[in-house]
Amino acid sequence: MISAIVISFFDHSYIKECIASIAFVDEIIIVGKIDPTVLSEIQHTHPVQFIESEYIDFDFLLDKGSSKASHNWIVGLEANHCISNQLSEEITEIAMNPDSSGNYKSETRFNFMGKLLNFSGYRTRYTSLLFHKNSLGTKIAAKKLKGPVEELYLDFDRYNERLTKKAKLKARDLYINKIRPHFFHFSWNPLWELKKIFIFKLGFLDGKEGFVFAYLKAFEEFKTYLFLWLMYRNIE
Repeated sequence: MISAIVISFFDHSYIKECIASIAFVDEIIIVGKIDPTVLSEIQHTHPVQFIESEYIDFDFLLDKGSSKASHNWIVGLEANHCISNQLSEEITEIAMNPDSSGNYKSETRFNFMGKLLNFSGYRTRYTSLLFHKNSLGTKIAAKKLKGPVEELYLDFDRYNERLTKKAKLKARDLYINKIRPHFFHFSWNPLWELKKIFIFKLGFLDGKEGFVFAYLKAFEEFKTYLFLWLMYRNIE
């Protein structure tokens, strides 16, 4: 039997589609932050549990959810991802096999602004997806699943809104850890993020969509330190 841990960062626009794609599992646990109204709507159709957490570290949240999971096999994914029928069948087959063990990862596909990103970091991007409880926290090499995980894209505004929310959460973590923003953070960090995705990860081969994607990720980096700067000055 399978438990699913869904990591949510106020992913109200995405989470219902994510939950619908994992209807094949036996238990769903949402960890993170979610609007109570959205949670109530989900619970009307799926018997989900919710664990609130202010943290944004995926591994920490996955461990927190896994500690409450009832089953040995765990699917862990962010709420802006969904699982295809092909992948769900593959996961079920592994979980039903008594000889199966270890960790499994899946290729991540992202259709951004109407175009499938083949580069921009997605060429070799794999998401750790399926774990046996006994293998969590170990350094066992992950096996590859055949089916891909789909990263959801609804529209430009909602995608950019999600990046802004994540930037605020990252800024809060930096503030808690007493990290102060400097000019270097505002200038070099965003520039490096743009260069890394668009040049080193071959984003230029994805055309204008690759540039827009790299720019948005760089702007997320800039906003993280802008929000941090505002926190230190008690400015909303």
